[in-house]
Order: sequence, then C-alpha cells, then structure tokens
Amino acid sequence: MENSEPEEEEVQTPEELWQVQDRYQKAVEYWDAQEPTYNGVLGGFGFVSDIDVRDSKQLLLKAMKGPLAQAESEGRRLTALDCGAGVGRVSEQLLLHHFHEVDVLEPSEHLLLAAEKNLTPEKLKALRCPAGHKAVNFYCVGLEQHQFVEARYDCIWVQWCLLYLTDVDTVTLLRKCVAGLTRDGLIFVKENIARESDFAVDHEDKSLTRSNAYMLRLFEQADMQVMYNLKQRGFPKELFEVRMYALRPRVRHGDTAPQPQPQQSEAPTQEGTATQMAS
Repeated sequence: MENSEPEEEEVQTPEELWQVQDRYQKAVEYWDAQEPTYNGVLGGFGFVSDIDVRDSKQLLLKAMKGPLAQAESEGRRLTALDCGAGVGRVSEQLLLHHFHEVDVLEPSEHLLLAAEKNLTPEKLKALRCPAGHKAVNFYCVGLEQHQFVEARYDCIWVQWCLLYLTDVDTVTLLRKCVAGLTRDGLIFVKENIARESDFAVDHEDKSLTRSNAYMLRLFEQADMQVMYNLKQRGFPKELFEVRMYALRPRVRHGDTAPQPQPQQSEAPTQEGTATQMAS
C-alpha cells in the first residue's frame, strides 16, 4: 500500500501536519539545536524578554489579585508550573518573584539543564527573588505526556508551546491541567497568533500558529472560561502577534456544576507581535 504520509514541504493544513512522522520528536530536536540562552530560545530576539515579562506580569497581578494578596497578608503559599520553560526565563524573571515554589517542565534536555543552572538559590538571591522562593522539580517531558500532581498549582503557565501540540492534545492537556489546579488556580496561555488566516504552518520547527478565533475554539472545547484575552504590546512589528489568555475551568476537579461566567476583558488597542520562540 502506498504511504499516505505527506511530504513535509507539502504540508499545508493542520491535519497534514499532525500526520508528519515523529513530529513531536522533531520539534524537540529543533530546540536541542538552539543555543541555551535567552537569545537562543527567543529566536534571536532576546531583547524582547523584558517587554514580554512586563505585560505578563501585568496580567498575572490582575488575574491573581486575590491569591497574591492572601500570600502577602495571610502567609498563603503559592506554587506555579512553568510549561515549555526553555532555559527558565519566565520562572527566573516572573514566576519566582511571586510564587514560593515553581516546577519547571521542558522536553529539551539541554535547555532544561540550562534552566537548572539559571534557577539555583544563589542566582535567585542575586535576582532579588523573595527569600525562600525556589525552583523545586525539573521535568524533562513533553506536555502531551506530563502527569499533573493533583491540586498542587495555583498557576499553570503555558507559553509558546501549544503551537507544537495537535488540537486533540491541546484540549486534552487543558482538561488534564484542571486536576493539577488548586480550587482557585488559573491557567495562563501565551502564544503566537496568525492574523492573515486561521493558521500558519512552520515547516522548520513543525509548529502550527493558530488565529485568535482558533484558540478560542480550543478553549471552548476544553470547557475553559476566558477571563482575559490580551495582546502583547511593544514587540517588533515584523513578527507574529502574541496574545495572552487567562483561563478558568468551568468545572473544577471534583465539582459537579459549572461556575458562573465571568466578564471577558477587552484587549488593549496597541498591537504587538513575535516570532517562533520557546519560553
């Protein structure tokens, strides 16, 4: 029987991309070949890291206002999971400044080793992270394979990695995240966004950049409420737009009825953009 798998250079649709043999492994191999630095994981645009973290911090502080206030005034301990963490950039610049413990998940072993070196207690102290805040677990595994620790995370941060997952695996992942969340925990997704069409295929790193409408369809299928849907500001105009989403499960782990629908925030008027990046 003739092989029905499409030639990689002929891939034009999501369905054809999903059929590429060993696609997940090829994506990991792509990142294995990149320099384990901010510039390497940001596709040569390391200078956008501070801008990226600025807007991410604004969203985090707004969406998690209650738990963060409880941590400061009542001693509540907060834990986050950094998914597709690369060299630990988001943990280092953002999450460890607000969460007592952060777990790091990255399928590229050489990027994960760099993350471990970047997130030592000595380096976190030099970065003026609060005393006692620490990176705890380092998982070298793909998102589609990860098994979540039940009710551990107040925040699951997923940045620049859903574009490597099939639609089915993306929806499955988001549903699996629910078991890993605390009762008021949230999922944050930050991704490149296609503006000219519903999707864009990248043959080099085997990724699929989806439109905002495409992303919202997947969130709906995963039974997620979109609390915030914001454009990243200030990135170079020649690159992909980037959007940030704060998601709350309609049904929490152990619940039997949907939670009330929140009002979705409007996006800022200024547009931003980005290239293919890891976190």
